Amino acid sequence: MWSFAPKKPLSPEKLPVADKWQVAKGERSGKPIFLRTHTGYRDFRGVAGFEHQVGIAVPLNDADNHGLPKAEETEELNVIENDICTLLEPQNESLFVATLTCGGIREFVLYTQNPDEVKRKFRLLQDQVSTHRVHLKIQPDKDWQVYAQLL
Repeated sequence: MWSFAPKKPLSPEKLPVADKWQVAKGERSGKPIFLRTHTGYRDFRGVAGFEHQVGIAVPLNDADNHGLPKAEETEELNVIENDICTLLEPQNESLFVATLTCGGIREFVLYTQNPDEVKRKFRLLQDQVSTHRVHLKIQPDKDWQVYAQLL
């Protein structure tokens, strides 16, 4: 029998969740969208205390005619992703949940329990990344609505 009980937030004491990811491809205005999503959180309405969604957008330097990165730039973006995770994920300060690539931009999506610390560490990221400009947006999202839309 199916359970239609509403999802509840995951307790932070139960972190980390299983590292499971899915890749999906779609379209927006005739252009491809690639989405990589951490599915380990899909059974929950977020994680208690992680009430701010973080978006780190990286405009591509040399997108192809579909708005996607070429091979060399993909490697540079992988380095940026690693830098983001190294700076923001220790001690579960922030949780990396998705990557979206479309329209000449790659966006890394995280949730944090400490937006002020993310802002401070973002300045370090800006100093570290020499290949691209990086942009930060932080917004309240207690129920992880952004994440739910990406699933």
